[in-house]
Amino acid sequence: MTDYSEEQRNELEALESIYPDSFTVLSENPTTFTITVTSEAGENDETVQTTLKFTYREKYPDETPLYEIVSQENLDDNDVTDIIKLLEQQVEENLGMVMIFTLVSAVQEKLNEIVDQIKTRREEEKKQKEKEAEEEEK
Repeated sequence: MTDYSEEQRNELEALESIYPDSFTVLSENPTTFTITVTSEAGENDETVQTTLKFTYREKYPDETPLYEIVSQENLDDNDVTDIIKLLEQQVEENLGMVMIFTLVSAVQEKLNEIVDQIKTRREEEKKQKEKEAEEEEK
């Protein structure tokens, strides 16, 4: 028989040591906590950030945890939708194993991709403006 509460406690301890600055326990019963995930800084210290809220269900990790995005910074709706889809996919793939670290890592990667996309978009806009300015000079 699996001791779900022990597995959950062990995972919580690990998460607390991995994310000391961004991990917050909201309640004990059911166990609910948030982890704030921040991208690596882009240009002009631009970062994208999201706070994920997780709640353990009684039989987690054999049951999926409940999760939601409780806040986000510099993300548009499409990005938020993509993150939710990513979480759904990861939860299905990892059912039966403690998975919060895996979920947070996947979101971290996604945020870094989003920052890269923002950078690329800005560079393209800048080139376009320079091109337009050159054409006006002619």
